[in-house]
Amino acid sequence: MERRELLCTAAVSLLAAGGPRALTHRGVDRAAGVPLGSTSNLFRTQEALVSAVVDFLVRADHRRLGRLQGESPATAEDLATALARFASAARTTGREHARARQALLVHASDAPSPGAALAEGRKRLVIWGTDALRSIGVTRPEEKSALIVGIVDGMISATVFMGIPVEESALASAISAIIADP
Repeated sequence: MERRELLCTAAVSLLAAGGPRALTHRGVDRAAGVPLGSTSNLFRTQEALVSAVVDFLVRADHRRLGRLQGESPATAEDLATALARFASAARTTGREHARARQALLVHASDAPSPGAALAEGRKRLVIWGTDALRSIGVTRPEEKSALIVGIVDGMISATVFMGIPVEESALASAISAIIADP
């Protein structure tokens, strides 16, 4: 595993387990099992570390979504089903990433730079969704993508933090209805 990925993986684990206060350069060094100073050598500031973690989480989301939908959605139903599975997986395989994202949101309420990094990460997911919707000929893809990302985010929070299971078929139907709306 590349050093950057190793450090970001450790940072995600720290955030998920201990919240935003756990995310320190030394803490990441310890969690990653690397010499002290390694994280600060690669990410000079807290802002740079947070930005790298957000980028890491967004790229992981893109990979997971790509695998779920077979890299490119053929139909609206394929896309809706993949997104519902993605939200449902947050309860198990995606739990740590969802908890880390939530910790970053808490951190963003106290400091503006994490908020900007998170907004950029969300923007990248909306762009991904816009491109996916456009590829299957959906009208108003930007608007629908932003709405769908918000719904999926909400369902992930509900399942991870409140234990509410995602009903995949119901969520897929709701996403399909948004996609089909003229």
